[in-house]
Amino acid sequence: MTFFDLDERGRGLDRALAFSDGVFAIAITLLVLAFRVPNLHGDNLNHRLLGALLKQGSLLIGFSVSFFVIARLWMSHHRLSLLLRQVDTRFIALNLVFLAFVVFLPFPAEIVGLYGQTTVGVVFYAATMCVTLTISAAVWTYAFRHQLVDPRAGPDALRQAWLRAGFPVVVFAISIPIAFLAATNAKLVWILLVTQHWVLPHIGGRDATPVPSTPSPRG
Repeated sequence: MTFFDLDERGRGLDRALAFSDGVFAIAITLLVLAFRVPNLHGDNLNHRLLGALLKQGSLLIGFSVSFFVIARLWMSHHRLSLLLRQVDTRFIALNLVFLAFVVFLPFPAEIVGLYGQTTVGVVFYAATMCVTLTISAAVWTYAFRHQLVDPRAGPDALRQAWLRAGFPVVVFAISIPIAFLAATNAKLVWILLVTQHWVLPHIGGRDATPVPSTPSPRG
């Protein structure tokens, strides 16, 4: 038996999913490390503390957008976990590439928080988001095309995954050329991300993954 022939159902599948959840938890926790508690002394602390907190407002933008995107990525990955019945070596490798980008996201989040007024900072952040979301859709596509999911899961589940990943990709992609004109205006485009819940039902049905009510055993 070769490494590629190993049975990756049951415990193998559970370990892969548990590792993924751990990476998501670490990534979303790392976002808060960009903030620094002001070290202030002396008089007029109220005014100085308020000023110090306001200076971190740009970091809050990077935190908020990144938290939203990572949370959406985890929700999508969670939906896939409900459908998965086994994994294979190539799926694990592709999933690791995806998780590498997920855990990398706190870095561009801090960059855009500190240098959100620059074209490079905004483009770097938006481009990283586009790549990460595209790989998320690729993980779904691989799982379906290689029959790793419950056979009762229809193609609508994959189509919904593409839509959930594709909508924010379009939003971030639109912001990139705008950043070359005005970086601040490009960040305003990201507000469209919160409309996903209302937009997707009109272009592709409800934003939910059809999951069999009585899942087949994982093995």
